Amino acid sequence: MKLLVPFLLLSLVEAKPNLANAKDHPYADTSGGREGYTLADETVNEARLYEFYQRQADYYLAHPDKLPDVLPSYPGLDGGKHGHWGKHNQNNHSDSRWNDAEMGEVITQVFRGKDLVVLKGIAVRLGENRELSVCFDPMSLRYRAIWEGGFVKFQGFRWGTSRNAHLDGSPWMTLKKATMPEGGKYLGYYRYGKRTVFRYQIGSTRILDEPYALHGTFFRRIDVSPTGHLDLPLEKGLLPDIVSAINVEAAITNNILSLKNARKGASVIIRQFHQAPKSGTAVTIPYLNTERKATRRWTEKITMPGTLGDDSKPYAVDTLTVPYDNPYRVVMQLSGLAFLPNGDALACTLQGDVWRISNINGDLKNVTWQRYATGFNQPIGIHVDQFGVFILDRGQIYRLHDLNKDGEIDYYENYANDFGGYDRSHTHTFGLHRTADGAFHFIQRESILRTGPDQKTSLQGSGVRNCMGIGGTKDYFWVAPQEGTWTPASAIIEVNKGEFYGLPNKAGKAGSTIAPPLCFIPRGVDNSTGGMVEITSDKWGPIKGAHLGLSYGSGLHYLILRDDSSSRPQGAVVPLEGEFISGSMRAAFHPTDGQLYLVGLDGWGDYSIRDGCFHRVRYTGKNVYKPNGFQVFENGIKIDFTDKLNAPEAKKFFAQQWNYEYAKRYGSPEFSKDKPDSLGHDHLKIRSVKLLDGGSSIFVELPDLEAVMQLHIRMHLTAANGHEFKTDLFPSPMFPGQFFEHEGLAPRQSGKLKSVALRITRPKAKKANTESGQAIEGEKPLTVDAIGGLQYQQKLLTAEPGQALALKFSNKDVMPHNLVIVKPGAKQKIGEAAFKMISDPKAGEKHYVPDFSEVLHFVPVINAEESHTLHFRAPNEPGDYPYICTYPGHWQAMQGILRVR
Repeated sequence: MKLLVPFLLLSLVEAKPNLANAKDHPYADTSGGREGYTLADETVNEARLYEFYQRQADYYLAHPDKLPDVLPSYPGLDGGKHGHWGKHNQNNHSDSRWNDAEMGEVITQVFRGKDLVVLKGIAVRLGENRELSVCFDPMSLRYRAIWEGGFVKFQGFRWGTSRNAHLDGSPWMTLKKATMPEGGKYLGYYRYGKRTVFRYQIGSTRILDEPYALHGTFFRRIDVSPTGHLDLPLEKGLLPDIVSAINVEAAITNNILSLKNARKGASVIIRQFHQAPKSGTAVTIPYLNTERKATRRWTEKITMPGTLGDDSKPYAVDTLTVPYDNPYRVVMQLSGLAFLPNGDALACTLQGDVWRISNINGDLKNVTWQRYATGFNQPIGIHVDQFGVFILDRGQIYRLHDLNKDGEIDYYENYANDFGGYDRSHTHTFGLHRTADGAFHFIQRESILRTGPDQKTSLQGSGVRNCMGIGGTKDYFWVAPQEGTWTPASAIIEVNKGEFYGLPNKAGKAGSTIAPPLCFIPRGVDNSTGGMVEITSDKWGPIKGAHLGLSYGSGLHYLILRDDSSSRPQGAVVPLEGEFISGSMRAAFHPTDGQLYLVGLDGWGDYSIRDGCFHRVRYTGKNVYKPNGFQVFENGIKIDFTDKLNAPEAKKFFAQQWNYEYAKRYGSPEFSKDKPDSLGHDHLKIRSVKLLDGGSSIFVELPDLEAVMQLHIRMHLTAANGHEFKTDLFPSPMFPGQFFEHEGLAPRQSGKLKSVALRITRPKAKKANTESGQAIEGEKPLTVDAIGGLQYQQKLLTAEPGQALALKFSNKDVMPHNLVIVKPGAKQKIGEAAFKMISDPKAGEKHYVPDFSEVLHFVPVINAEESHTLHFRAPNEPGDYPYICTYPGHWQAMQGILRVR
């Protein structure tokens, strides 16, 4: 169905945004709404605003005389007092613990050295004493670096997630560029204890390539399948020779290893020196000639008794204790979860390993953790089925093989790696969902990707931002982007091939038609979506068939309901009780006990208390008292319940609605639908509430309901057993269905909007904004580049007092940036003021630069691959003048100094 033409609202006139505040609106007081939240007293939650929409609705139910024409909108996390991300935001978080972890012999990462970037580099430690390290490139089948004296090092910014792994040591050689040989294909690698053997093919020849180090010498054992002639390039700058050749003719000429007449069992060992060896250097390498045996690398088992939650409620939140203090010093940020058929869990960490958790049973007293696999590049996706164990990291889908059945992975098969490869921040690859056709679905940057059963990857949709959430069923795939540029709020999208969802990229240009999501999620319910999982268990209460949504940002969860009765499926969320000690990321139902298990982590912009979490949400058998289905009609909402109800009273219901706006700005405020030049919510009259289906459903009559992006229905109900309870439904009724017929309802209204008109503000077309200020003769040229990892490449500029300057700012990152020069000591004031601008509808037009006297000069926000030159004079007063990026979320990380002397 074609959407109505999006309307433009380019000018908003509002002296003071209509935001709720604690002084005038008690429901915005952060000291309230904390009942039932056992973690509310934790430091990270001290300023948190709980249950804003619910408290707002209850307030006006109790005080109808105070109901304004337009209700105030959500003020932001922590009541909006501390900027967009709240008091304990982590925009500049630095934690170097990743460097302390014992990750073994293999780490896959975006690998950096001097003038070297290997997007899918596999760094390997060599030798019994770790004498050397190499970086193997699966995209060229070459060793791109060899070095001694260290391994890799992560910068502490955001734990190490955003600025790649850097060569730590003294290089023997680096290969700046390399291409895949004709007929080349990377197949995977074997782990034999501490030995690593790469497997690939060139043409029809299969190759096993084992690097090794001994006494300061680099060795390679190369086994080949029978072949006539094969040339393999060697590492330039080293001195090679052949140690042995079995069942093959081998020669080295001009750094090319030529193999001829290879027969079964063909194997050649070469050695390469960094410097010419002393005469008579012995060649003793029995290690490389020994039989390769798969042996367990990680032998430690850690027993971690769990704790049981409160059984007095329908769902108890149990805690499986995570081994934060483990022998390998791994930061336990858990990012994926799946179950093996025997009930053991597999959980991956963001740092790159997978743990097997056993003895998961009722009392959780003997839960054990043991390392299962290592070496992945920030994995955020596990899938287990009859075809194997699959892991998704930033650049590859692996199929894992335990060849000797000892409970540890020996072969890391490359299932697919024809996607990704980014050296910038914000490039996590989120997945992994498999549909009935055998296809895997996942997200990288703005793209929604599909790897089919043929192991080929294709683009399915585009325009999504930081889609941490994935889910769906065997028949469809869901993604959940996070609010940000051209993304008005967190949302759940049901993916249709070829659709564009808002964030411009190569596949979807600015101005393309934006397809609506299944539903939006109000920021006060979830400020950053985690995963979604279909409820398939009969043992998890009366809500089978719905979905569960995880909130990474708030450490909560909610039901997701789907209505497919209209022209396009639409969804709703229902908040659930229960808290988690880290942002919740991925969930799965146990194959035996049928309960929900979830993992999560602390990473960026969340209310986490610990590095990671592992919880069981256990159904206790009590009544649930929640909606478990809904349907949107032209004149109201039909809501199904888990428990039978007594006749409801309309006066105990409250409905409010609002729209969001797609724009170049970061996220969207909540806009009144009826008065679109104002922030806020519209009260929607509830004419009646009808009891249906023998008490298991109700119809909330809303005669004035039209297509709108967000609706909230607050309900005070009594169950048939006399239990009184409150619950909520947050649907996005963007495609109202047919008219609901029932005795006593108001007649149909004509002329109502039947499908959503997404609110979109597109920037006016204008000439490229490449210069500002007036050019001054004799200017000193200065250069600043924005690069990946939220950083300026040049962090110190110098000038003389009053000197004429021409500052060229180039954005070499993949996200927008600006550069704002401020007075000494004003950096924090300006940065925090910029945070608070996000609720200003004109923030994008102002380039997120506060109108303060402390701002001296600024380069406007420019997009990736753009540049802008600012002409100005240095201040007359000597001093250090900070420059920062005030684009939302950046100022605490992107900083530099203009030093005037």
